[in-house]
Amino acid sequence: MFFDMNFTEWVQVITQIVTAATAVVMAFLGYKTYLQPPEQSSENEPDEAFSDDAEEKLKRILVFKTSKQKTWLSVSNQGLSCHIDDTRQGKGGPQWTLTRTQASEILNTNNYHVNPGYKVKTGTFTLGPRRNWLYSKVLFPEPDYLHGVLKQLLSNTSS
Repeated sequence: MFFDMNFTEWVQVITQIVTAATAVVMAFLGYKTYLQPPEQSSENEPDEAFSDDAEEKLKRILVFKTSKQKTWLSVSNQGLSCHIDDTRQGKGGPQWTLTRTQASEILNTNNYHVNPGYKVKTGTFTLGPRRNWLYSKVLFPEPDYLHGVLKQLLSNTSS
């Protein structure tokens, strides 16, 4: 039977075997990559659900970053400040400060928002009168996360 097959039939049989083997390999790789539950190591797990580190208030965060510029939001005794670090001469420095009273008012009136916009790398955020400040989507891929950070900064400033 096997010896009676012509060349075309042999090619078809070999093709079917290779196709079946490829399907088995792909199924295995798909399982390993997507369906197998991730393994979690039990090393360095906390003994308690509560951590003292969580008590630390958010005081300073990087919101925008390029090769030449970084924009920071910081909570201080004066209020919530924006500072730009720039590698170019004469650029950057302190930009603005919202007083504790302004921060409290912005928080109470929900006058802060994040606009991811259409650009791939940047979006904008607004804190009361400080409108359309850039943020980096690589730092905050989800606008809701940045919104929560802004709320926390305002809360930490006004308290």
